[in-house]
Amino acid sequence: MNKLGNLSFFGKVLILFLATQVLGIYLAVRILPEFGGQTIQDVNDFSFYHVAMIVLVAGVFFFITSRFPRFGSFVFRLFLTLIIFTMVQLFFSFWFNSLNSTILALAVVVFFWIVQLVLIQNLIMIITLASIGALLGVSVTPITAVIILVILSFYDIVAVYKTGHMIKLAEIMIRAKAIFGFVVPAQVRGLMSSMKTVVPGEQFMILGSGDVILPLILAAALVRISLWHAAVVVVFSAVGLFIMGLLFANQKIRRPMAALPPIAAASIVGYLLVSVI
Repeated sequence: MNKLGNLSFFGKVLILFLATQVLGIYLAVRILPEFGGQTIQDVNDFSFYHVAMIVLVAGVFFFITSRFPRFGSFVFRLFLTLIIFTMVQLFFSFWFNSLNSTILALAVVVFFWIVQLVLIQNLIMIITLASIGALLGVSVTPITAVIILVILSFYDIVAVYKTGHMIKLAEIMIRAKAIFGFVVPAQVRGLMSSMKTVVPGEQFMILGSGDVILPLILAAALVRISLWHAAVVVVFSAVGLFIMGLLFANQKIRRPMAALPPIAAASIVGYLLVSVI
């Protein structure tokens, strides 16, 4: 695929990315009153013990899913089902009572697994990822969100280029047809393709959930301060996505790349800019 074709992928990615960011900011505004007097998590609330436990759990998860692919596929499908149900229920709870939002969330999950189209995957992911980013964002301070972005950007680089385990996990996820992220087709008609036919390459590109959720966490954390601040971070994160697209398009050989670092760097620049204005 030529560079123009590569960049056309990112035009579609940008639409999905911005739709999620905008919806996430809206949901953060709706969620924020519920956090009124609650204490938000500051970086000082996290200890070496918390980090060590996260690393340990992640390591065990990777070991089990890579050694036992069938079990890994089951785990991915179960995780995706639970996260969609929980986040879609949260989304509907702003307009419906608890019972109705639960019924609607169940219906969405069933619909997701029965009608496995790329279009349905992306629409439900917009709601799911926006809800996660909004909920986590209003739970932390902006500086905590920045530190998370920095740490996970370095982790992304190591996991993709050094150990390669992020790529292996993605392969298991794709084989399980439990993709936690956006599936972007080269052609618009690809939106009506079955998820069973999705293979990353010339016809489809996948943007992982972390590349969308993490910048949204920072933007949502800024909603407490100002919607303007949050909007600026969203714009800068979109610039970071575009930079990532340029880097991807200029690869001589198409390979998976760590998408988070340029997105995170641009988001942090946006945060620093609004912090000094």
